Amino acid sequence: MTRVSLAVAVALWAFSTAAPAQVRDARSWPLPQAAPMPPPIEAPRDTPFPGTLRLHVDATDTARGIFRITESIPVVPGRRLTLYFPQWLPGDHGPTGQLDALAGLKFQAGKRVVAWTRDAVQVAAFHVDIPAGVTSIDAHYQFLGATEQRVGPVLATSTMLDLQWHNLVLYPAGHYARRITYAPSVKLPSGWAFASPLKVASRVGDEVRFEPVALDTLVDSPVIAGRAFKRILLSDDPVPVHVDIVAEETTGLEPPPGFVQGHQQLVRQAYRLFGSQHYDRYDLMLWLADGFGPSYFEHHRAGENALPADSFTTWQDRPENRSRLAHGFVHSWNGLFRRPAEMWTPDFNTPERDSLLWVFEGLTSYWQHVLTARAGLWTREDALNEWTATAAALAGRPGRSWRPLRDVTNDAIVQRRKALSWKGWQRDMFDAYSEGELIWLEADTLIRERSGGRKSLDDFARAFFGVRDGSQVTMTYTLEDIVTTLDGIAPYDWSGFFRSRIEETRDDAPLGGITRGGYTLVWSEEPTGSVQRAEVASGNVELGHSLGMALARDGKVLRVDWDGPAFQVGLLPGAVVTDVNGAPYAAQRLKDALKATARGESLRLSWRQGSATRSAPIPWHGGLRYPRLRRVEGTPALLDDILKPRD
Repeated sequence: MTRVSLAVAVALWAFSTAAPAQVRDARSWPLPQAAPMPPPIEAPRDTPFPGTLRLHVDATDTARGIFRITESIPVVPGRRLTLYFPQWLPGDHGPTGQLDALAGLKFQAGKRVVAWTRDAVQVAAFHVDIPAGVTSIDAHYQFLGATEQRVGPVLATSTMLDLQWHNLVLYPAGHYARRITYAPSVKLPSGWAFASPLKVASRVGDEVRFEPVALDTLVDSPVIAGRAFKRILLSDDPVPVHVDIVAEETTGLEPPPGFVQGHQQLVRQAYRLFGSQHYDRYDLMLWLADGFGPSYFEHHRAGENALPADSFTTWQDRPENRSRLAHGFVHSWNGLFRRPAEMWTPDFNTPERDSLLWVFEGLTSYWQHVLTARAGLWTREDALNEWTATAAALAGRPGRSWRPLRDVTNDAIVQRRKALSWKGWQRDMFDAYSEGELIWLEADTLIRERSGGRKSLDDFARAFFGVRDGSQVTMTYTLEDIVTTLDGIAPYDWSGFFRSRIEETRDDAPLGGITRGGYTLVWSEEPTGSVQRAEVASGNVELGHSLGMALARDGKVLRVDWDGPAFQVGLLPGAVVTDVNGAPYAAQRLKDALKATARGESLRLSWRQGSATRSAPIPWHGGLRYPRLRRVEGTPALLDDILKPRD
């Protein structure tokens, strides 16, 4: 044996004899323990923050969407100051604050830079240790708004601006938002006009100073501004209600026929419904531009709405646009004045609980569509088409068999509004809007039926939302409050009614309001006018109620529905349908072939998925199907009665 071989053998022997001892030692090694958490941040208390914070926003760099902010904060020498960036925004139902857009943060006491640290757990909180002798510090930072929608909401361009204060403010922890006072100001691009629920203290050139307000009022009061701006008074009785319009060019500001009169009627019909108002002024804000937003927030005294640039020229062809402003307006009563108790929070970083989302949004969607029809912004057919689409969508929602609506109300937090691969099976937060709306429609028709037409959900609206007329102080509610009010109007087992529809899984869609309202859901080969217009506008082909999918103009698959015929043969979103029964794909050819399946003919599709090609017979023999509501003769037409304007 060579000297090298001997050395290797000795080393191997030493390792083999040492290994058991090392294993035995490993068994006695200390186990990992949890690191201590940082001290908790002071919980909000209903006590005033001492002093007024001055907030100045330089909003002149709109082309790049950059907002430059200076905030002056009274402080206590030698103490730690904790500031929050808002995360939980009223009406957004989840932690959606754009913390990642906060940049360039620096604190100064005079010319002296003061260090800051981010909280390791509450990452939207920033700690600043105040030096001795310092009674005020300035925070300098930017909010970097998105310049394209793939990054986030576009809130500023070279022609328009949506200034949302919740994106621009840092606020002190430890106090209710209503007890923190701000003196806000903004510098606008040269010559731009603006509107806001905030009261203007002064304007010098493009510098606007607003009167001091509490933080919760500030966040409730966005600023709409633009180079091309138009403001229209809709009502001044009892307080001013305006619609504020910004467009890319002045030629785009002229409202279409019926726009002003319809929204004047919207205000009147809302007052007749609720019998109250809970704002000292209200601004219906409307941005008209492509690639702007998506900008939608409801507020107590304003509603933010962004629509495509051609919305006024296509006004009659797009009923969904004609109802847009009504949703936020209704929220001034349901959601902002009266808010579910678990959804009211003392500041903007305390989590909400969304168990009554089907009331907050579902009831609002119901009154949105009813009031749009009563105001004349929709025809009766438009409203029935809306309920048709909602009923048909829920009738084809297999996820209702395993997931109750009560659990779906968590999805603003669980899913964070992300796109879903299998929405019909997974469900999402917007089911609380649509299914909630049908539940409230059923409640309305039930009250009308049981009272012989003497009572309706209108009476509930006035009793529940018409209290404290003129008050802007939020009034919270629980499900028990809803049940008690309904029982006072039309005695019934309302607890059981809601429990069975909210807490339980169901295979059948909630169509009780449709059938009790004098209609039934049926299927037809011919689409409604609204479906036809939508297909023409988008170029897409909606085949959800037959093949269980939707396609683009070129045959690209946009959506596949869970367990539908397309799902069963393995079609996926992103595939491109190339052939229909051996002939090149065309939308009309596919529709004709679908119609033929009802006569017993077969349907075969070929498609391309990436580099692979496939072909398969489609297991469907039901023809081409579109939903409609058909009047049931001999029954009361309660749906028609619901949609009639109130004198």
